[in-house]
Amino acid sequence: MMDRLTVTMRCGALVASALSLGLLSGWGVREAVSAEAAPQEAVGITVIQEKTKQGYPYISGGVGTEERELIEKLAKAYNLKLSFADKTGPYLSDVKLVIEEEKGREIVNTTTNGPWFYIQLPEGTYNVKANFKGKTREMTALRLQKDKPIRRTLLWDVAEEISTR
Repeated sequence: MMDRLTVTMRCGALVASALSLGLLSGWGVREAVSAEAAPQEAVGITVIQEKTKQGYPYISGGVGTEERELIEKLAKAYNLKLSFADKTGPYLSDVKLVIEEEKGREIVNTTTNGPWFYIQLPEGTYNVKANFKGKTREMTALRLQKDKPIRRTLLWDVAEEISTR
């Protein structure tokens, strides 16, 4: 089951207000619109919050500054923080992501909703596979320890990959 947390906003300050009012807590769709923002001026922000089949919570998004600010405000709840980017700097979205336990049991199999993917997993060793436009990046034996969040960025050379086609 997929739950989407949607925040329609005009500025980053609204996120802090929505968080303080509890509008962004829990699962499901929530909308917060600044009183002075006309609908045509509002910018839609979609951050996906889900749980894996095993019940591990994760969040995906980060398209645009406002989404990244929102995710960073929620980041303390997650111990594995992945981001996806071109080696020249631009972030990448729609990355096919698979996270498996060391013994091969699949934890996550999804396509990211933005360049950031954060998940809360128990201590253990994990393998991460991320595929962007047919090119896969892998991290094996990624060890998560209690109270030690890990942040990793997987990089692609999009320009090189386009020129070799």
